[in-house]
Order: sequence, then C-alpha cells, then structure tokens
Amino acid sequence: MKKEFKTKDAKFVYSKKELGYQEVLDRFEEAYEITIVTYNISERQIDLINALKRVGDYCLINVITNIPSRWENYYGDTFSEKAKQKINLYMTKLNPEKLGLNSVVFFDFSNHGKIIMTDSIAYVGSANYSEESSNNTEFGFIIEDKEFLEFIRKELLPDLKSTAIPYYEYDYTSLLLEANVALSAVFNIKNELYERFYRLHDGMGEKWYYDVEYASTLTEFTLNKIMDITREACKVANDIYDAIDVISKSDDDEMIAINDLYEDLLDLSSRIEEIRGFDSLIELSEFDSNEYINKALEQDHSLEAYEENLQKCIDSALEEAQGIVWELTHKAKDDADVLIKELQKYCDKYAVYIENLRKRKIKRVNTSIDNT
Repeated sequence: MKKEFKTKDAKFVYSKKELGYQEVLDRFEEAYEITIVTYNISERQIDLINALKRVGDYCLINVITNIPSRWENYYGDTFSEKAKQKINLYMTKLNPEKLGLNSVVFFDFSNHGKIIMTDSIAYVGSANYSEESSNNTEFGFIIEDKEFLEFIRKELLPDLKSTAIPYYEYDYTSLLLEANVALSAVFNIKNELYERFYRLHDGMGEKWYYDVEYASTLTEFTLNKIMDITREACKVANDIYDAIDVISKSDDDEMIAINDLYEDLLDLSSRIEEIRGFDSLIELSEFDSNEYINKALEQDHSLEAYEENLQKCIDSALEEAQGIVWELTHKAKDDADVLIKELQKYCDKYAVYIENLRKRKIKRVNTSIDNT
C-alpha cells in the first residue's frame, strides 16, 4: 500500500547538533493537536516528553512509536530480558495518564517513519522524537501546507492507528465523563420543567410552591428538549452496557443485573416520551399569546381598535390570552407533575447505572504489548 500527496510550502532542513524540528516544538503550547510518529524515544532524556506534558489539557496528543529490541520471537533469555526492560521503559514514559489528559498512545512494531506535527506545522524526515537525534545528521522537511496537514490527520493517522496496538486494551474514562454529562442534562431539564409550573417564594425559606394564579411558561422547545436529552442519555447508556460487557468478559450473572437496569432506563424513557405527548402539555406549549392577541385585534376587536381605543383593545385581548394560558396551565399541571416524577426516577436509575461502571476497572493496559 502507498499513499501520496504533492505538497507546497515545504522547507528542506538539514540538521546536526540540534533538532531539525525545533520550529514544530516552538508551537506546541499554542497547539490544539500534536502528533508524534517515531521509531523510538529517548531512554534517558525527558525534555521532549516533558514538552508534551506542558501543553494544555485541551490539546489532543497522538503518539505512535515502535519499541526497538521488541521482537516477535526471542532466542534466549538475554534478548527477552532486554526487550522487557525496554518495553517497561516505554510504557512508563508514555503512560497516557502522565502524558496528558487527552493523550492517546499506540505501538506500531513495523514503524520506522517520523512525523512531528501540530495543527499548523509538521516535520517529516529522518529524525526520531528523541534528544539523541540532535547528535545525528538528519534530513527532513518543515511543512505548513494546510491541505497536507489535513491529509496527515485524516488519511494517514487513521490508517496507522488501525494496525497499531493501543496502550489501553480499553479505556472508558471519557465514557464515564460523557455519562455524567448526560445525567446532568436530564436533571437540568427536569428542573427547567419544574420551574415552568412552580415558583420560588423567598419569604418561605426559598421553598418552591404552586401558585393557582400563576400561568406556566412551558414551550415546545422545552418539551422537545426533554426527548432529545433522554434519547441521547439512552445512547450513552447503551455504550455503558457494551463497556461493562467487555470489562466483565460477558459474565452471565453480571450482565443479567446490568440488562435489568438498562431495560428499566429504556422503559422510563418510553414512559417519559408518552407523557410528554399528552394533549394537555402539547396544547399549553403550543399556545402563542402574541399570535392570539394579534388575531383577536384583527377579528374580534377590529371595529373597536381605532387609535383612541387601541390600548384598551390590546389590554382586553391580553387578558383573554392570559386567561387561556391560566386554564391550560391548570389542565396540564397534573400531567406535568407525573412527567417531573418520571424524569426524577430516570435520574435516580441512571445514577445507579453509572455507579455500576464507575466501581469497575475502567481501563486496562494492552497485554499484547509486552510479549516477553
């Protein structure tokens, strides 16, 4: 297989007694993505590794490296012991937890290519991402061609990662974060719905209460958002189900319990969707007071709404609209209470579901890296 790209805006670099990609290193701290493809890293020096650690947590770090001395087969304990020491060194220095919050590390034991790159500049050449490269005679190109950088990012990187071995066999840290965000979103939309029907009384110790004179401000947007958020939470719940299946190695007893929780969430989601579609809530959310007032002025008050009497007609139409909203609010209140209650049940069940993932070992180092 071969991939080609004709580039422009490239500068040839010959380096000796210094790193040929220093220009790229100088842009690390302003980068949103850094990619390192190398044959090796330094065993003794740490400056280049520290350069990665210093970038912000917002920066995605991709590292793909070989491990010299790591072979498919070893003929004698001397070779396997040497490989084990080298593998342990690489695993320690490139531990994603120490490297950066958004770092991903892969090992490609056929790789001999070298790329040091940010989202604005790249070095492609003979120099490894190691301090020792500054002692060698190295050749390469510094490239700022945006189309070429995009080619590396979208064409080359996915191909390299697809055949490389990831540092972690699995890592569900981001999934756990995503699940907590989903739970927070459901909780917030439940509170938003509650505040559409209840008012806060400062004089009652900041207690919420239902005011019979209060007209709800429920909108179609809020009702639609309820379904969008719960559906998205269910998608994340499905990912959690798959993650626990992997972690537990499809243990039947564990998966039966998880399946029951998952089914409960789906049932609650269906129940929420059903209640959200009740006529009382739909009618309230779709009623447009401004539209009603304009229509009333055009039809019912058109003969009366002359200049001197216009404000009186507007006030009359407004009072009529408020009366309709008030009636719709009282009609929808019981259904809204049921919907709020079901959303709270969903939150409680979802929290238990997340905890089931949290208490497990959510990341596992890939055992196929160390083959000694």
